[in-house]
Amino acid sequence: MTSYPSLPPRRADWVDFQRAHTKDYLYRIQQLAGGLKLDSPPRISAECMGLEFCLPGYEYGLGGMLEAIDWMKQGKLARSGHFCLGGHHAYADWGHGYCLLNPMAVAVRYAQEQGFERILIVDWDHHHGDGTQAIFAHDPSVYCISIHSLDDLYMSLMGILRQATTTAGENVGHCNIPVLSGKYGDHFLEEMNLPGKFYRAQTCLAAFEEALENLPWSPDLICILSGYDAHKDDLGYDTAKWTNDDFRFLTERMITLSHLHHCPILSTNGGGYRLEITVPAALTHLHTLATFSP
Repeated sequence: MTSYPSLPPRRADWVDFQRAHTKDYLYRIQQLAGGLKLDSPPRISAECMGLEFCLPGYEYGLGGMLEAIDWMKQGKLARSGHFCLGGHHAYADWGHGYCLLNPMAVAVRYAQEQGFERILIVDWDHHHGDGTQAIFAHDPSVYCISIHSLDDLYMSLMGILRQATTTAGENVGHCNIPVLSGKYGDHFLEEMNLPGKFYRAQTCLAAFEEALENLPWSPDLICILSGYDAHKDDLGYDTAKWTNDDFRFLTERMITLSHLHHCPILSTNGGGYRLEITVPAALTHLHTLATFSP
């Protein structure tokens, strides 16, 4: 990675996070991080307890994305890859799924302020990008495509994105491609009383291609949340079953799309739970992002 050019480090301010999170939620997280007792703690799930001590990681991760957007605005940068803590499950006022804050959502709001009017977010993490989609629900200037495991059924009952792991996401202006585990039969949705379509490992990439061919507009910026837990040797063993070749294909496809629409790409990482699998997968994505020319 040292052979690739890098941007100067930048630490985001807490005011930056207010672009996608409520002031009250951020205040309570800061108080918690300071060791202060609160009558009413921030709304976070049990697995997020302790992440308040990782706030500098969130600040520098977001800062890098903001710096990249500034360069992109000036026409000096076409693609950037970033390392950041998990974020796509974090809502404006609620953190869960190991995601306390949502740097990608904040970066998108910042990009809008810098003049990027139409922003495409593509999330190929094993899990549904429910927090990101909730933040941009009914925002016609942001379009989210999420390929994820249909096992994320607990997401289907949450707030504005009810049953959003199915194509019901279209009701709030997004596109979801839920991938059904091989352990479930074809009548699973019917039995669970869930509307919409589902896909299998052998059909999800074709659905992804179809989604890209039917974008609501030409994007000014493409944002990628590249999760590596969909790898066949990680959580994706019974759903997407992807290999590093698939991550390479996905990345190449996004670069080709960016050339078609003459827009930059901002990428950050998602999940990955086996280090020996995640590192090569991430390097495949980043190397492709840095070197591929369509």
